[in-house]
Amino acid sequence: MLPSVQELGKMRKSLGISQKDVANACGLSQSYIARMEKGDINPTYDNVKKIYSYLTSHADKTKSIDLVASKIMTRNVIVCNPSDYVIKALDIMKEKGVSQIPVITDDGRITGTISESDINEILIRGVNPESLKKMSVSKIMSSPLPQLPMDTPVSAIYPMLRFSNAVLIMDGISLKGIITKADILKAVEDYAEPVL
Repeated sequence: MLPSVQELGKMRKSLGISQKDVANACGLSQSYIARMEKGDINPTYDNVKKIYSYLTSHADKTKSIDLVASKIMTRNVIVCNPSDYVIKALDIMKEKGVSQIPVITDDGRITGTISESDINEILIRGVNPESLKKMSVSKIMSSPLPQLPMDTPVSAIYPMLRFSNAVLIMDGISLKGIITKADILKAVEDYAEPVL
């Protein structure tokens, strides 16, 4: 028995796969996937089956890949210091095209994470944007990202990315890399066979 349209949408999101990727793989339009997930259209049995097969193949490939974190992580991790001004962290995010940055002390301790969401949250609360030039990262940073050893298998990392935007890869107490959903998907794409 195939899952409901709502369950397919949840499955797609939990796997971190975009509507566009599903549409391309299944020979459908992105607007079709979006309207289907909203409940605006009732998809055919064949289309539901195609979408379900594609999502299942991604889930299975992720479980079967025997890669470890050190093989797929991004090595040059962009970081900032707790004493940096928030505006500096925001500039780094914009320049590097990232949405969060680990916050690390001068002696290498990971003390938190600063993200676009953290900055948006304080602006929504009415903080004057001008004050970001003098406010330190330590004042608004959130908890550190999860930290895993370099030999952690990909299959163990993926479930963590359902609840966190990224995980940090450590060699003892030294930060060696970062893994995001994009890194996992690239690994899956490299190992997955084309969906017919």
